Amino acid sequence: MKRWAWIVGLTIGVAVLSWSMIDQTQQKTFKDNTPQRVIQGKQEQIESVETLVKPEPLKLTVILKEHYIDGVTETTKKEETIWSMMDFWASYEGWTVEEQQLDRVVFQREVDDISPLTKQTGYFGLTEDGELAVFQGLPDQGKVIESFKPVPIKPLETKRENELKQGIKIKDHRHFEQVVRQFSKQDEV
Repeated sequence: MKRWAWIVGLTIGVAVLSWSMIDQTQQKTFKDNTPQRVIQGKQEQIESVETLVKPEPLKLTVILKEHYIDGVTETTKKEETIWSMMDFWASYEGWTVEEQQLDRVVFQREVDDISPLTKQTGYFGLTEDGELAVFQGLPDQGKVIESFKPVPIKPLETKRENELKQGIKIKDHRHFEQVVRQFSKQDEV
């Protein structure tokens, strides 16, 4: 039995001794066990990559192109300061982006109306080739609005031909379409 006591005592002694050797560090609290971030020194930082995004506010050149049914395209150019891109895109709802660059956006839209220019000074008349055209001013002194495609017309009675030679003032969108339908050949419209 003495031998067993010696073996048990020796085993306990070795266990206590090894336990005390293993735990030589101070007791750590929960706060000490949180993971730590390694902060690199300034010398080790990677050089930053230049970005194409400008800091806010962003200044853009906005070009608006409105295409009217009479063939006229009105272009408006303006500078905008943008604080929120969401607000910027929302303000151009209904427009289509035609071109976009870093500092410039071109929008376009089709307008189902005649242009303000045509409403003010537009006249229907006959070109030298006998085609229906829209003139800026009276046909005998105005110029053909080049963007409007002249429409071949059906043979006219003298009264109608004289009306067109003198010029028919364009009143509004409905009147514009009515005159084009009235004077053009059926297969052309």
